[in-house]
Amino acid sequence: MTLRTRRVLVRIRAVLLAGTVLALVTSYLAVSGVVRTADQISSATSRAILEVAAARDALVSADAAAIASFASGEAKLAGPGQEYENRMASASQSLARVAEFNQASEGGTGTLQTVEGLVASYSGAMGQADAHFRQQGGELVGLADLWYASRLLHGPDNVLELLGKLQTDERAALDSQISGARMSAGLLVLWLLPPIVLLALLVATQVFLRQRFRRRLNLPLLGATVLGVGVVAGLLVAFSLAGRLDAVRENVDQAVAVRKASIEAADANGHARLATLLQQRCGPAGCGPTVDDFSRQTPTVSTAAPAQDAITSAARAVKSAGDSAAESGGLPVLVPAALILAGGLVVAGLYRRIDEYRYRP
Repeated sequence: MTLRTRRVLVRIRAVLLAGTVLALVTSYLAVSGVVRTADQISSATSRAILEVAAARDALVSADAAAIASFASGEAKLAGPGQEYENRMASASQSLARVAEFNQASEGGTGTLQTVEGLVASYSGAMGQADAHFRQQGGELVGLADLWYASRLLHGPDNVLELLGKLQTDERAALDSQISGARMSAGLLVLWLLPPIVLLALLVATQVFLRQRFRRRLNLPLLGATVLGVGVVAGLLVAFSLAGRLDAVRENVDQAVAVRKASIEAADANGHARLATLLQQRCGPAGCGPTVDDFSRQTPTVSTAAPAQDAITSAARAVKSAGDSAAESGGLPVLVPAALILAGGLVVAGLYRRIDEYRYRP
């Protein structure tokens, strides 16, 4: 009888420890996966999307500033102007950050490399336009260079179109990451099942010990049970963290929409000035059907851009939502630590009972 009781207790300990290990592995994978994805979205994916939009905005604004300088005649003294230089520097910084945060795999890297080459060509064409505009009688050649430079940004398969494609790819990566982190009801039950089974085993062990040894409670096993309940709560918190990622996506879309309004305003103003400059320089004979079509189709009315505060506020909202989603309260550490401690309490709780039935010669 003594030997059989000891074997039962040893088997109960083995089952409880196996359940603890299973709960440890599955719970850690569930929590760390959600937290890791939230951190990736907050620190990389959302920033990549915003930096692509910022690069597009800076390039369009730089082009509009350069056109304004040439149209006003300031280019003969200051070239494309300080505003152009500042915007080009901002675009370069944003493209560098996109390369750092890129989530669009190798395709995104290839697109970035192509964009950087085209931006270099654009800068070179703008430099040639500046040089020709400064020369006596070189205005028409300079105007051709200015037109070519602007087409490097706006033409088919050129900078802005490629950046738009890259922004779409980064946004698709965001959707994929959120879908991968979100727990369906079935998946949540699957993740919760091991710790719930462990809790059931702990309760059953308490009942067995009470019936066999007439002890009301085994305190170490009670502590393990409390820790198991904490693990279940931690998994539910992780489930809620995955839901916060939708708020990040919404704020990203709002920030991109604000940038889009800024891009459209700068683009419209730049095109209007360029169309006016072309009409003035080309005269009645025109500069060719392509340029003439551009001039006819371009409105000459300026468009108001959103305030810089609106852009800054939208970017801050993205950061705030990302920080909130990534704030796990230490769950990737607390959940496995709780289960490791629970395993220790299981061993401690059964040690005395098993030791009482140890064979003694």
